[in-house]
Amino acid sequence: MGIAALACFVAVATAQDAPPAASPAAAAPALAAPASLRHVVIVTIDTVRADRLGCYGYFRDTSPRLDAVAAESLRFTRCLTPIAQTTPSHWSLFTGVGPYEHNVLSNHAGASTRGKAVERGRDTVATLRTVAERFAEAGVKTGGFVGATPVKRSTGLAAGFTAWSEPVDEGRRLGKAVVDDALAFLGTVGDARAFLWVHLFDAHEPLRPPYTPPAYLERFRGDARLDAWLAERRFAAALPELTQRNLTIAGSNDRYDGALRFLDDQLAPLLDRLDEPAWRDSTALVIVADHGTALGQHDHFGHGIVWDEQLRVPLLLRVPGVAPRVVDTPCSTLDLWPMLFGLAPELTVAGVLEQCRGSDVLHSEGAARPIVSTAARSGSDAITAGRWKLVRGKGAPTQLYDLQDDPHELTDVAHDHSDVVDRLSKLLEAEIARQKRAAALHQRSGAEAGTPDPKLLEELRALGYTEDDDSGGGGD
Repeated sequence: MGIAALACFVAVATAQDAPPAASPAAAAPALAAPASLRHVVIVTIDTVRADRLGCYGYFRDTSPRLDAVAAESLRFTRCLTPIAQTTPSHWSLFTGVGPYEHNVLSNHAGASTRGKAVERGRDTVATLRTVAERFAEAGVKTGGFVGATPVKRSTGLAAGFTAWSEPVDEGRRLGKAVVDDALAFLGTVGDARAFLWVHLFDAHEPLRPPYTPPAYLERFRGDARLDAWLAERRFAAALPELTQRNLTIAGSNDRYDGALRFLDDQLAPLLDRLDEPAWRDSTALVIVADHGTALGQHDHFGHGIVWDEQLRVPLLLRVPGVAPRVVDTPCSTLDLWPMLFGLAPELTVAGVLEQCRGSDVLHSEGAARPIVSTAARSGSDAITAGRWKLVRGKGAPTQLYDLQDDPHELTDVAHDHSDVVDRLSKLLEAEIARQKRAAALHQRSGAEAGTPDPKLLEELRALGYTEDDDSGGGGD
């Protein structure tokens, strides 16, 4: 059963379960962009929870520049990533297909010869093409500038970029270095069309100098408002991995908020350049996170599981001529390219929409389609449809959450709604089966994963990633 069939199925099955309708302003049809659009800039902000930005209602001043962009953009309140890990989520973002279909299910996929094979000759993902490749094939000038190992060239994500830079001999680099390279690239564009990807890693653990300056780590201090915010979401009282580092839950959340502000400041020079009239009037700007992070919520610190705080990401689309508004319709990051090209058809390049499994939710009618996410490493999958979210884990009871009454996923109501559990389980199984059938078509026979690259494995370990725990929790 494909995405379109799933949409039809769930429209009937869950119409009575849909959350309250969005406000008239949020439901208004999007305006078309002007024909002068020539460029696309996408900024991926690694490990950024939507609910920790001011534009998403957070009470601290963590994101003034992002908030300013949000005020001029379509801001999506319920955007979910298909997987809360950096390498796989970027593969989904840039191919438009789910994790089980592209079959990059771990950050460690990029630390093996498998990733190198993808980059060299498409030996393991033979039929998929990234958006950057499609833009390059259309004669667009492409530049990619990234901040950390999980999106380095070895992952295959550099495919299609004619200009590229990444950390050298280390696992990460400051956002300033990334932005400086991006600004230099913009200076070479001239009269060409451009596709630019900028990836910032400044909010990711481990948070410590020189990657997070002490002034930012100490910028926010625990207070009654933070205590209430954590308590409402039932954050853990303590976690062993933090206790071993002499950190508290509140202190770790303070540090994360400081890192967000640091990321926001690192991004400012790029936003300043894109605010110059020549760029502003001709550029579609996308800002999106690859995933969120737990920070102690659901008794977890890192990411890589299917709780909302790890899957829900900020998504901002600033397109000249398109009026800013809040979009409450649930969407996936797989929907990005159909939505962007629906707003600005002149930016469309051949092959992207034909491959993409998402849809243009801005111009669709009827009930929102279900959204499937996975934590393949731990054997967990989730489906969100209307007010319901079903979580199925290997060796664990199936769980159901009523997002309308329980937005923080605190109370399992599976025993009270067996019909919903059955219905969503079938939808989830059908979509995973569809992705796996498609994956078989993308793989060349005889392709093997290969052996790990010791240098890249060491960089991943330094960032807190291990093959047993790919959550990137980090450490000091």
